[in-house]
Amino acid sequence: MSLLGHNFLSVFWLIQVLDIALITFLVWLLLRALWNQPAMRVVIAIVIVWGISVLLNLIGFYSIGYITGKIASVTIFALIVIFSHELKVILARFGMYLSRIGFLDFKQHYAKKGVQISIEAIVETCRYLKERNFGGLIVLIREDKDIRSDCQDAFALDDLPVTAQLLQALLTPSGPFHDGAIVIKEDVITMARAILPLSMPSEETRFYGTRHRAAKGLAEKTDAVVVLVSEESGSIRIAFDGKLTGPYSYETLKEKLERLMDMDRRED
Repeated sequence: MSLLGHNFLSVFWLIQVLDIALITFLVWLLLRALWNQPAMRVVIAIVIVWGISVLLNLIGFYSIGYITGKIASVTIFALIVIFSHELKVILARFGMYLSRIGFLDFKQHYAKKGVQISIEAIVETCRYLKERNFGGLIVLIREDKDIRSDCQDAFALDDLPVTAQLLQALLTPSGPFHDGAIVIKEDVITMARAILPLSMPSEETRFYGTRHRAAKGLAEKTDAVVVLVSEESGSIRIAFDGKLTGPYSYETLKEKLERLMDMDRRED
C-alpha cells in the first residue's frame, strides 16, 4: 500500500513519522516549561478566540469570524513579548546544560582549592545559622560570573577571602548585612546584602517564604547555586537550575555543593 507515491514502509514515511515525533516532543517540552506560568492563560485565551473564529466561519458569521481570526493572529505576535522572561529562562537553562557538558567551553574553570574552601566555610556557616535559628542566603557563582544586574542594592566588597567566621558575622541578625544574600566567587566574597529577584508566583511557590522565592528566583535567571537556611524551620536547601531542592544534612550539603560546582572538572 502506498500514499503520495511512497510505500508506507519506505524511508520517506519513516522520515515523516520521525519529523512529526520530533516536533511533538519539542512542543511538549515547551508546554511543560510554560504551563504553570501566569502568561499561559493568555495562550489559552488566544486558542479559544481562534476556535471561536473557526466555528463562526463554519456557521456563516463571516464578518465576526474574520475579525476574531485577525485578533487571534495579531495576538500571536504579542506572545514573544508576553513570554520574554520565560523564553530567557529557557534559553539560559539550555546554555547551562551546554556549559555543563563542555560544549564550546573555552573558559578557565575555577580553582579547585578555592571552591573547596568556600564550600567548607558555607557548611560551617549553615550549622551556625541553624543552631541559632537564624536565616541566610549564600550565592555561589558558577560559569555565569556577571550576576550583578540580578543582585539589587548589593554592597560591593573588595574581594574579601571567604572564612566561616566572616560569613557568620555578615549573616548574624542586627548586623548591617544580614538582610539579603552573600555572593561568593571562587574563594572570595564579592557582595553582601544583595536583594535577589523573587520567583514568579505559582502553585509551587505559594507556600514559600521570601527567602525561598529569592533563592529560586536567582536560580531561574542564572546558573548560580544558592544555599538557603530557613529562619522558621532551620532547614537547609539549595536552589539551582530553577529548582529548589532539599532539605539537606551537613554531610549531604557538602556533597551536593561539590557536585554542583563540578569539582572533578576544576583545575588546581
